[in-house]
Amino acid sequence: MSTPETISMGGIYLLVAQPLSPGTCIELIFDVPSGEVRARGLVRHGRPGRGMGVQFVHMNSEERARLHRYLQQLEKDQRKKVSDAPSSWFTGDGQPLDSGEAKTHHELLVLLHRIYSARLIGQLQLVCGRVERHLFFDAGQLVFATSSDRQDSLGEMMLRDGALSQSQFEEASDLVQTGQRFGSAIAEMGICSVEEIVGWVQRQLTQITSSVLDYPACRYYFFGSLEKNIVPEIAIPVPLGKLLLEAVRRANDLPLDHLGADADLWIDLSPDPLLRFQAVQLNAAEGAVLDALSEPIAAKDLPAQTGQPNAAAARALYALLVLGTVRSVPKEGREQPQPAAAPATAPAAPPEPESAKPSVEQAQGKKEFEDEIRKLLELAGKNTYYDVLGVTANSPAAQIKEKFHHLARKFHPDRHMGQSEWITLLQELMGRLTIAYKTLVDDEKRAAYDKQIAAAGAFTLGQEKTETRETVDDCLMQAKQCLRAHNFAGSILWLRKCVELEPEVAKYHAMLGRSLGAIPQYRQEAVHHFSVAIEQDEWNTSSYFQFGELYEVMRLPWRAISLYRKILEIDPEHTKALERLAALEKPPEASQEKSFVSRLFTRKQ
Repeated sequence: MSTPETISMGGIYLLVAQPLSPGTCIELIFDVPSGEVRARGLVRHGRPGRGMGVQFVHMNSEERARLHRYLQQLEKDQRKKVSDAPSSWFTGDGQPLDSGEAKTHHELLVLLHRIYSARLIGQLQLVCGRVERHLFFDAGQLVFATSSDRQDSLGEMMLRDGALSQSQFEEASDLVQTGQRFGSAIAEMGICSVEEIVGWVQRQLTQITSSVLDYPACRYYFFGSLEKNIVPEIAIPVPLGKLLLEAVRRANDLPLDHLGADADLWIDLSPDPLLRFQAVQLNAAEGAVLDALSEPIAAKDLPAQTGQPNAAAARALYALLVLGTVRSVPKEGREQPQPAAAPATAPAAPPEPESAKPSVEQAQGKKEFEDEIRKLLELAGKNTYYDVLGVTANSPAAQIKEKFHHLARKFHPDRHMGQSEWITLLQELMGRLTIAYKTLVDDEKRAAYDKQIAAAGAFTLGQEKTETRETVDDCLMQAKQCLRAHNFAGSILWLRKCVELEPEVAKYHAMLGRSLGAIPQYRQEAVHHFSVAIEQDEWNTSSYFQFGELYEVMRLPWRAISLYRKILEIDPEHTKALERLAALEKPPEASQEKSFVSRLFTRKQ
């Protein structure tokens, strides 16, 4: 007997520790309220330790009708369940993203919101019948997409639009059979320039993503890693937020009626600057809802506050919730209105013509802007939060907030999607600006931070900075003192100096990685320093183990497993690595409590 997770007229997903091989034919028997259902199925895909997807290939008409009636009732129950709690639609359940089924635009948009707002890294596999599409995300932004549908292929698209002749298409397809990509093949043939190919690839990726958003019914799987063959230079030409906004405006099956009917749904602006300052073009209704949010407000009061019809206000609110620009507010946060802030999402500047070539002045301006980003990142690595935001230790919270909002508008990644080489730098910079801002506008956190940096010798309040210690030994001694006191901000300060003075010493990179890993916003940087440490000293099991622990904290156990296995190659008796590997490779225990769908497979006695 197996436990089902989801079921539809096309197939079922079974939770099994050892899935059968794809292509295996199996017989299924399960009960629904109106009787027994028998079906023949074909295993389409499986994941060890998780389960397998089975496609129904044969079922007689009576049993198919019986299953159809039952699924209709399930869908009604599910819609009622979703509609009863709009305040929890976009809040997440705190569980790692894994797999599931999206049947409506709402369910797919909730899924993409979760990836987007949590800035997840990985690939989303979407299975719709026999078509598979993959969306690849880096820090929540869409960077690549693939599809098994021939109509979505680059060659078919160029052939349809007349950019290729039939003979050119066939010649390039022959080159693909040798292992080349289609784009590189037509570049080698001299048909298109590299710049033209990049433009076509961008169109292809946008088409794949739009087709996913237009036809949401699918089974999905999320894998928390990016494949090595992803080309970040060929990025989606518009922010994912814009694609989500357009999908909300087109969808006609969203549960909008329940937004205004929920008396418990209160909303406010998001405190996350990466979500608040997105470069998307809002329509009149969306702008009116945003303008009404100078303080927490009940969703049911929006039509009166904005002057918009109920339907328009509901759709606008739903769109802003998907974007993460606004959020639902818990009861305890409603009694303390926040001061009015500048508009959270500004209209996007019109795109530059694709044919326009940058002038010398424009090229110089881009170089200056990139230098400014790198200068701020360098400042963030060596100096205090006050220096990064351009304020002093005596600056009031209002001035810090104003300065931060100015920087967020200027350096938000959404505003520079045309410059893919800047995106990683901008994401890192926004992360550092955000943690600096959140620390300095909170009185408790600011007081604790002031004590930490004063203890680390960075500055004394009301005075200038002390001189930087000149020797690695002095810096290392200060870093160790900070680590013993769990003062990670201080240890990061001194260990960055150690790495700067002696970049070839693996120990300093590993210690810096450990300190950075203690702060969630710095964990991607921690990964970098651990990788450098391992590259410089590939026999140090301590670096591998600490790196593995970091990946576990980041909910990337499959990466941790490879590191623990490497430790055992070096030291087969390494006790801690053996323990962690055993814990991570242990099959998940079957749930004690069965879901409503799982009761289908419990035979009547």
